[in-house]
Amino acid sequence: MFSGSRRGPGLAIFMLATQIFQVGLHNIPPVTLATIAINTIIFLRIPILNIRYPSLGNVCISVVNTWYKGDWKRIALAAFFHADEWHLYYNMASMLFKGMSLEKRLGSAYFVYLLAVFTILTNGVLLGLNYATDEFLGYHEYLSHCAVGFSGVLFALKVVTTYYLPPGIQYIMGIIPIHSRLACWAELFLIQIFVPNASFTGHLAGILVGLLYVKGPLKPIMDIFIPAANSPSYTYKAQATGYRNQYQPRHQPPTGNYGNTRNLNQGEDEDLAEAIRHSQADYSAQQRAHTRWNGNPNDEEIRRRRLARYT
Repeated sequence: MFSGSRRGPGLAIFMLATQIFQVGLHNIPPVTLATIAINTIIFLRIPILNIRYPSLGNVCISVVNTWYKGDWKRIALAAFFHADEWHLYYNMASMLFKGMSLEKRLGSAYFVYLLAVFTILTNGVLLGLNYATDEFLGYHEYLSHCAVGFSGVLFALKVVTTYYLPPGIQYIMGIIPIHSRLACWAELFLIQIFVPNASFTGHLAGILVGLLYVKGPLKPIMDIFIPAANSPSYTYKAQATGYRNQYQPRHQPPTGNYGNTRNLNQGEDEDLAEAIRHSQADYSAQQRAHTRWNGNPNDEEIRRRRLARYT
């Protein structure tokens, strides 16, 4: 049964809104923006079309509730509910950057397809891991371990994002250098240290699904039904802007954050600042070009025209 009352926005919601407007709504692809909006609307329980929202206990995913009791809708619903506003903030701030990178590369139609598949598979693998932990290690509490949140999907997206970018060095927490291809594994353990209540198996499930996509059979199977769009990708670049046929990143991918600790989000804050700087440089370059070629030529252009007149 659906239940629950509307929540009021707190500091974390305002911080998320501030980040979104700093990046610029026009710079955020539609599926990424819609995903952030849907998660936020669900968390705030904003009444839309007379829909009432279920409590966390009715959507969280666990072996007992999902597998044994047959409540399979939790596989789809659990990812879109969050325990508190900081849980939502860190997940959606991470989604902002990963979504901007992947959606512009893969196309919006394929990206929503990717999110749907990752959501189902991540929660499915989570159930398998929790069942195996009970069966082979004897940790019976994992059968009733109930998880919510988008972080498992984000771990899968981080694996894919990192795969598409050239290998390099990332700094976890701003101080620990690590190869970018290993960053997700470092974050898996660091988040568990700083946020013991985080779902370790949920995050691990996301990494495994991401690896199935970039190294295993998942992508070829998905492409049978909906092939990835061979669309150009947008690149922030000073003095030039627009769509490029070749993806040419100017900076390293942001360090993902899925827990409740600000330090792990420093890489994404730096990525945001750089994106804003490049976006502003793009706008300035466009303005100079517009002024130069629309009735107000600069000195160099005037000299060139004068020379052309007498030759």
